[in-house]
Amino acid sequence: MAKAIAPKPRGPRLTKEVSVMAWILNEQGDTLLVRQAAGRRYWTLPGGKVKRGEGLLKALQREVKEETGLNVRVGKLVAVMDRPEKAAVTLLFEAQSKRGRIKVRQKQKEIDDVGFGSFLPENASPSASYFWSLLRCAN
Repeated sequence: MAKAIAPKPRGPRLTKEVSVMAWILNEQGDTLLVRQAAGRRYWTLPGGKVKRGEGLLKALQREVKEETGLNVRVGKLVAVMDRPEKAAVTLLFEAQSKRGRIKVRQKQKEIDDVGFGSFLPENASPSASYFWSLLRCAN
């Protein structure tokens, strides 16, 4: 007996690009920011896209390490930004350096600058602006 084959769905593919970002504070309560080296050179939170088959926490640890040199312990999920117009979703997690003191070293060509700030620079990414308004401006 021949096996029935389901027809392929037609229309747009129903997937979203998933990104993760880290909310990392230093001892003074300032937030870790990175500045992109290309494009609009936005200031943003460390993080990036999740690779196919990669777990969310592992992806965030990898991205933070690549961008800043920090090894982090990922904490709780604190916010989600859904961007239907871009078929993308970004998840923000709390994270802490595995070492007591944070010594940031820039390691990646995609990042031009890294540092802690008590305010969000004017040239901030949409996702950083969104998360900043939720976490910093609400207090």
